[in-house]
Amino acid sequence: MDGGDSVAMMTYFQEMQAANHNFFHSQWLDAEGRLKDVLWVDARSRAAYEEFGDVVCFDATYLTNPNDLPFVNFVGVNHHGQSILLGCALVSHEDCDTYRWVFRQWLHCMNDTPPKAILTDQAASMRKPLEEVMPTSQHRWCIWHIMYQYLKVELKKVVYESITVMEFENRWNALIVEYKLQNNDWLCDLYLERHMWVSAFMIHYFWVGMKTTQRVESINSFFDGFLTRNTKLYEFPQKYAAAMDKRVGDETDADAKCSKYIRRLVSGFSVEAVFQKIYTDTKFQEVQNECTRMMFSYPREEIQVSDTLIQYLIEDRVWVVPEGKSEDVITDRKMFYSATFNTETKVICCDCRKFETSGIICRHIIRILEHK
Repeated sequence: MDGGDSVAMMTYFQEMQAANHNFFHSQWLDAEGRLKDVLWVDARSRAAYEEFGDVVCFDATYLTNPNDLPFVNFVGVNHHGQSILLGCALVSHEDCDTYRWVFRQWLHCMNDTPPKAILTDQAASMRKPLEEVMPTSQHRWCIWHIMYQYLKVELKKVVYESITVMEFENRWNALIVEYKLQNNDWLCDLYLERHMWVSAFMIHYFWVGMKTTQRVESINSFFDGFLTRNTKLYEFPQKYAAAMDKRVGDETDADAKCSKYIRRLVSGFSVEAVFQKIYTDTKFQEVQNECTRMMFSYPREEIQVSDTLIQYLIEDRVWVVPEGKSEDVITDRKMFYSATFNTETKVICCDCRKFETSGIICRHIIRILEHK
């Protein structure tokens, strides 16, 4: 810390904090007084976390600068479905002690309020610190890093088309037998940790629709216009601030678009008009997508379970672009979902759990609402 760009970096942080007391930064020095790790969160990110801190992605794969400090970041999702930065750090090591320090400092910055759920890669050095620092947060692995290159299509079917845990177990066992993978150590280890990455184990938690760290990757691509591997330590904060200004501008533009432009209704279903008034344009488009796909959903069976509970069996069609094919070559497969409707509360629960995991009501529920 004697001279050099690390001092310039700390000086910049002190100036930022003097200008805005909500700016947060923390550094960890080694026994010789050398900078090991530094974390900072600007005032806008702290305010955004209060609104959009339910689900957070944490990633350490972006870049390493000339000082060999990996750039790690916390990412959330705002009301427009845009990725937002919730803090970042430059770290000297990717081990348990380092991540424990990063998580503790970041959580302290966020008033010791942990996210309800957090998404990371499979790094073992992150898992134990997360369990210690944020024991109440539901931890999930990014599924993008898991899909085996030579079985990608088959694994996707097993994971994404298994609604229940039992379905997953049956499909997984069939896959292992078909391809004679009983002795594949990698898959065996994955199976032991299936509760960390298989969707069927995660459908009771809100994920903002995320299954992978693509949110972090989109933040990384955003930073590509500002940061490079040759960026000096003292340059990092200024370029970070410039990138944040660009991100704030994108959100402001989206807010302005919502206030000036109202997307027209396309389906004629009454529920579509309800969400047109309460959702931002981006999220409303997701509802419209469910409405337009309703033509493929049909209630096939209706069972009166009790005086107030009706159970529906709904046939749906899944449209899939086969691997290596163009988008206009698709296969059509039937799937069946079960949904229960409470005639008193008007609450409908579908076993696809789209609303619970994404905050978007599914076409199966919309179909029942229209039916009733």
